This record gives sequence, C-alpha cells and structure tokens, in this order.
Amino acid sequence: MRRSLAAFLALSVALSVGGCSLLPNPYTGPNGPMAPAALGNADNPFKMVAKDKVYLHVAKVYDPAQFPKTAMTGEPSNIPFFKPVKDEGIVNRDYPTFDGKTFKFLALPTAAIPPQDYYLFHKNGGTLKAALAGTGYKAADILDTGHIKILPNLYLGYYDFAWVPLAVMTEYWSGNESMNQELWREGNDYVVIGSSTDGDSSLIAPPAVTDLKQLGGATVGIMNVSLNTEAIFNKKLQSVGLATESAGGTVKIETGTPGYVMNDIVGNKLKAVFAWSAYSKMLLKQQNYHELVKWQDMGYGDKVTNVVLVVRKDILAKHPDIVQKVVQLNYDATQQAITVGDYAAPEAKRYQAWNDKYLGTPMKVSTLGVPNLDPEINKPLLQDIYDYMVKCGYFKTPYKFAELVDTSFQDKIAR
Repeated sequence: MRRSLAAFLALSVALSVGGCSLLPNPYTGPNGPMAPAALGNADNPFKMVAKDKVYLHVAKVYDPAQFPKTAMTGEPSNIPFFKPVKDEGIVNRDYPTFDGKTFKFLALPTAAIPPQDYYLFHKNGGTLKAALAGTGYKAADILDTGHIKILPNLYLGYYDFAWVPLAVMTEYWSGNESMNQELWREGNDYVVIGSSTDGDSSLIAPPAVTDLKQLGGATVGIMNVSLNTEAIFNKKLQSVGLATESAGGTVKIETGTPGYVMNDIVGNKLKAVFAWSAYSKMLLKQQNYHELVKWQDMGYGDKVTNVVLVVRKDILAKHPDIVQKVVQLNYDATQQAITVGDYAAPEAKRYQAWNDKYLGTPMKVSTLGVPNLDPEINKPLLQDIYDYMVKCGYFKTPYKFAELVDTSFQDKIAR
C-alpha cells in the first residue's frame, strides 16, 4: 500500500490533468500560505456547499477591483488575459494582444485538444476564416489549461467563445467555485450553444464495494467541482432508492483537486470515486479497484454531453448570424473528425509541443483519439443537471435554464 500510495502522490505532483495537481501541504502553495479569505479558517481548508464538502484550491487571492470585467457590448473582449502570479506549469503563459475585431476561442484540452478546433482554425487555414470573410471580424484560438487561468478569464469575460468541460461551466454557473472565487462576477455571462464530445468519469470502487446500495451513508469523491457528474450520479442512486445528501439522501459528496481525492480514496476515507482517466487507470491497475458503474450506464447512455461550446451572451445577442456560423462549422468539423479523422496526428504533435513548452509533464503523445464526438447538446441531460442544482441550492444567483443553455442554433444546423 505504501508503495502504491507513493506512486499516486508522485503522479499527482507530476501530472497537470486539466491544470490541477496535488500540493504536498494543503495549507500552503506556490504563492505561500492560503489566504484566510479563501481558506475560511486555518483548520478547515474547505467550504460546505449545501451538504457537499468542497476542498478549495490553494491559490493566491486577488483584489477584484484590479481586474475589470470586459465591456459586455457584443464585441470581442477588451481586457488583457488574466495571468496568475505563479502558473501551474513550469512556464507562465503569455498570449498576444488581439485587435478589437478578433474573436478569441479557448480550446481547453482534456484528454485531447477539441478536434473541432483543428478544422475551424488550422487545416488549410481553417473554415472559420473563410466564413468570417466580409463580416469585418476575425478569429483566433487559444490553447490553454488550468483552473487558475480558465475560471478567472471566464469570470472576467476574456474569452469570446470556448470549448470547455461542462464541469467548468456548472462550477462557474453556481458561483460556488473552488478557484479564485473572489473574481467571480455572474454565472450566466456564457451560454452553451453546442458540444464537442460526450463522456464522463466512471464510478471506481475497491473490491469490497460491489453494489450501489453499499454507498448509503458513505462518502463518494469527485475530482474538482463537477456538479454535472454529481447530478447524473444522483439519478443513478435513485434507481436503488438512494440520493446524495444535498438532494435529501444519505450519500455524502467530497470534491477537491485530484490529489485530495486520491489521498482519501487510497486512505479508505471514501467508499468510491469518480476519478479522471490517468487516476482511474492507476486505481484499476495498482489497487485492484473496479468500475462499479460505467459512465455510459448512468442513465443517459453514451449521450452524456461533456465538452461544450459556449459564447458570451452579449455576443450571442448582437451577432446571432456569427454564432450560427460557428455552430454550423462546429457541426461540420465534428462530422469531418468522425469520417476523415485527419486531426489526430497534427493535433498530437501540437499538443505535445505545447505541453513540453509550458507544462513539462512526463506525457508522450503519439496520437489523439477522441471517441464519442458529438456536436449537439443533450438538452434533457442539461435540464436534469440544472434542475438538480436548483433543488440542492447550488446557484448563488437564481438563473433560468434559458439563460445558460440555448439549443436554437443547433436546431437550425444544415445536416
């Protein structure tokens, strides 16, 4: 066990999966001691959201007055990219200054760069360049990872469009963030208009746990604040007469960085865990854990919207024609990725070069295969997630579903 635990800790420190890594001491980080405003108090580096225990990321607390929000005029953002004092990688990333007519697209890699990015921006100059010709606007893509940059730049409205995990959006919507929450403004500034991939984490359990009913009264871990994962998990629990504590049941939820959660699952503090790919592989291989429930068996089949395409709501309101072009091209790119698949080798090369330059993690990318490509939002799924968040009191501000998700553009796609 000690050897395996040491391997987990080494993995957690070395890898930056989605930009989050384990810090050796939960009370201090690369910027020094966690500030009281973020910590809550010196003995409890977490906060309670409904009945969930949410471990806070160790991060510097910033003065919101020093970071203005972009003007919500329907034009490309007019503020500089938020850059933390100390990056999560080995190099702090700097990005060029774009002119006022360039829409900025974030392409956030999870297991890979969203394949749609390749066709919109890179293959033969990209389809978006041609589509925007004559509109007076251009577009540029930004490849980046890390909660300490992604979330603050959403809070401030820097990105104009983005491909991001639904977990990032549900955390952002809620206003109960684990990272730089002092910079949060409004959670409905971005609207989901499309998708990139389907998928989620499977529920991993030790050998002794063989039935969902064994989770009653126990604690289950979820990596990062993934309210979408929690919502579909609750749906599955209901099939055996259980529910999460926040939904009135007895199953407790703990969320935190992968390091926190991995420490607790191997330390027997958790009964099961939703572990990201690299960590689930370690559990399955080294600890003889097993998949208690595959993500495809959570109640929605393989149509679990995971990486979503979003746009700032003011841009949607002012430029619906451009938004429609983007949604159509996202659909076309997905079909090309499925049928031709020529994105894999060039994107693997680009991702490897970017990773080596900025993160320096021991990742070797030969090819990038992304199954479950899907350009369209599963609206019933997102409605269920929204309803669960409302029921549990997860919204700091009471938004309407239509303020967060707009499927009207995908309804007009030429198929």
